[in-house]
Amino acid sequence: MKGTNIKLVRVDSRLLHATVQLNWNQFINADQVWVVDPHYVKDPFIANVMQLCLPKTMKVNFYSVEQFILQLQKNEDMKVMIIFPNLQIVEQAVKAGFRVSEIQLPYPASRVLLKKLSEYFSPEDIDRIRYIQSQGIQLFFQTTPFDNKDYSIFKK
Repeated sequence: MKGTNIKLVRVDSRLLHATVQLNWNQFINADQVWVVDPHYVKDPFIANVMQLCLPKTMKVNFYSVEQFILQLQKNEDMKVMIIFPNLQIVEQAVKAGFRVSEIQLPYPASRVLLKKLSEYFSPEDIDRIRYIQSQGIQLFFQTTPFDNKDYSIFKK
């Protein structure tokens, strides 16, 4: 069956970095990494630096939210990992029609102390989380493939 196969959707302000590449690439087997961040769409330096983080067989592409939605609609045969820099851009993409079953966030550094959303997220981000959840998308913490998916803190 032809179409974009979304292997992982992640929110990470660090975008593409060694932890993502080294830990996730072997588990998700993606052909491409799509970074949805309008700030870097026309920045060849950042694109080149991030491409260096990937094996030669993978390609990184940068999209604005609008470009991202259009790319998804092309329905090309590929396996992708999607990275958003923050929940604000995820919310924009969801409002533009992006749908996926779940979205991963890396654990905050203080994960053992984290008991409720307000200990880590701003009120605006909590509103974004609730909107994203209202669209049938689950959020969970997981930093590496060896961590269990933790949905608990996102429960209402």
